[in-house]
Amino acid sequence: MDRRGLLVVMAVAASWPPCLAAAVPAPAARATASVVDPLDDLETLGYQPLDVVSGTLRCAGSTTLQQAAARWAEGLAAVHPDVAVTIESGGSDGGWKALGDGAADVALLSRPVSDAERQAFAAAGTRRLVVVPVAFERLVWIVSASNTVADLGWSPDTGVVAPQDAGAAAITWGRLGATGDQAAVPLRVPATELGSGARWHLDRLLTGTAAAAIEVTEHPTTKEVAAAVAADRGGLGLIGENDGAWPGVKTLALVIPANAAPQAAAVPGSERTPDCRPLFVAVAVPKEGAWPPLLRELVAYVHSWQGQLDVAQDGLLPLSRAEILAQREALGGSMER
Repeated sequence: MDRRGLLVVMAVAASWPPCLAAAVPAPAARATASVVDPLDDLETLGYQPLDVVSGTLRCAGSTTLQQAAARWAEGLAAVHPDVAVTIESGGSDGGWKALGDGAADVALLSRPVSDAERQAFAAAGTRRLVVVPVAFERLVWIVSASNTVADLGWSPDTGVVAPQDAGAAAITWGRLGATGDQAAVPLRVPATELGSGARWHLDRLLTGTAAAAIEVTEHPTTKEVAAAVAADRGGLGLIGENDGAWPGVKTLALVIPANAAPQAAAVPGSERTPDCRPLFVAVAVPKEGAWPPLLRELVAYVHSWQGQLDVAQDGLLPLSRAEILAQREALGGSMER
């Protein structure tokens, strides 16, 4: 497997660790570009199998993680030739349901697992839930190319949309800092359907802890969200940077106050900016005793240099060394090599 460099673009926010936006430079540019490779810090974390394992792993869930999961399957098979991995789509909610029903061994999730979901899982049977961060993806706000706003302010309290005065009329772009004709344009928010990771994050980033009644129009795919935004000067959408560029839309920088306190971290030990969403795998293991060997080796591989290289080659953002070590410590003896 060839090594590939990653350009690191620092996000705006004076006091926040950045969401690292990764891109693979063209071969001709590598000799002259100033390249910082976040994988350099992971070179000593190579995959070391505890045993040669066999069997089938059934993965289901987030489309954002499906290509990375396919790469992990190839990497595992290179060391464990009798391992087979199946991958089913269905979104984060579909993967979570499949894990709970026993129809999947691994749920691919592009949103955190809620406390209520954890409690319901614990009450449902004899298995113990383990949710493991595996990567990050940068989220980007998109607007119509005709929208005159250049950036979006954000804080944990107000989100993108500041609190609305009681009795005020419909939310307009003036609330988001627009001036001139754009200020009077009503804000409209197309989004992917409930159950998707992008929608989960939009619902939390849009208004923060403040209550604001904003109607969201649901669309089945990111392509349709982007098309709706492109056709509407009042549209505001949130998509993954890995979803690509779309005609008729532009992205807006997220401006975070220097004194803003981070949101409650979904990944312990990580303080990345809120436009950087964590991605997870969830597995079910016995409440007592050792993990199933195949699940143990999968998590060990994903948290290795090789597994994080797979993440980067799929356009996602690898975990930092500190984030991986924090997860290994949280998992304790289950991951000891």
